[in-house]
Amino acid sequence: MKNMHMKHKELVDQVSANLFKISGKIESQRSWLAMRNYLEQLDTEQLKLMLKEDLII
Repeated sequence: MKNMHMKHKELVDQVSANLFKISGKIESQRSWLAMRNYLEQLDTEQLKLMLKEDLII
């Protein structure tokens, strides 16, 4: 599976992109940065799980 070999930053990028696809917009730069900061605090396994289980797709 592709997600299992991604680096942490790549996972954060992918999760962020999927969230953007769902919402269709970003409310503000501040909310985007807050979301990114939160995702960066998650460990790699948590991010992989989010992608694997399609929790945000």
